[in-house]
Amino acid sequence: MSENLDEIERRRIMMKMMMEIINKAQQKTSTKRELTREEVIQLIRRITRGERAGEIIDNALQLYGDTAVQVFRQLVELYLGGRLGELQDYELYQILERVGLHVPLRTRIRIVRHGREESIGASGE
Repeated sequence: MSENLDEIERRRIMMKMMMEIINKAQQKTSTKRELTREEVIQLIRRITRGERAGEIIDNALQLYGDTAVQVFRQLVELYLGGRLGELQDYELYQILERVGLHVPLRTRIRIVRHGREESIGASGE
């Protein structure tokens, strides 16, 4: 009979512990606040690496505004949740393209001869 009471007591304690865990999880989700537009933009700039990252972000914001912010918000939430690491500029560009946001980039052509950059119109001096 004491074995039966021990089992009942263990189950009661386990149920109590499970309820505490569930309550803590609910409190975390309820206290989580929505990021502002500016915070999302700051964070996406912080987690994106590469020479063209700033240009991609600026052009996306200029062309698509709140739609781009919503895509950035999803990326930031994945990053904060630990599901996403840092993004390279070309990865951000590909993500935007795949969701239908074409972001044009300024094309640069550089010619380097003998360790020096030359312009295309330079004559052979």
